[in-house]
Amino acid sequence: MLTWTRITDQDEAADLLPAWLGRRLIGLHGRFGLLLATGDVMRITSIGAIHMSSDGLVLLDVSLDDGGVPDGIDLAWRPKQFLGAPVPGATAATVNLVHVVAAVEFIDTAPVQPPGEADALSADEVVVELGRVTEELSEPERETPHQAAGTPRAG
Repeated sequence: MLTWTRITDQDEAADLLPAWLGRRLIGLHGRFGLLLATGDVMRITSIGAIHMSSDGLVLLDVSLDDGGVPDGIDLAWRPKQFLGAPVPGATAATVNLVHVVAAVEFIDTAPVQPPGEADALSADEVVVELGRVTEELSEPERETPHQAAGTPRAG
């Protein structure tokens, strides 16, 4: 008789799975793909749990993403079949780890450039701006002629 252990702890999963797979996908959400032995790519957003059997079988509970080719994907990946949720709302699935050949992350990256010196405020400009904001926040609301006459202001 098989016994099963359910694992949801990221640290424990990282010890049992390949490092990147356990660290990156357990409990985190993103846009990932599991390349299957069939050549298809299963699009997922996270792995919620790992189930380990007493005989070594490992199953992954995954949340499925939408199917189809991800935006900006390399041309080499385009011929693949991208599997996702079969119908709207049907996002839970279980995958046998033995069928997973690789895991990839699908993110559209853009180079991050620090703001140029011309874009950054100087220390004096920051002090002036903070003073202006503080002054605006601490000024009492000025009465309009209607409020002075007892007419409530429209809000």
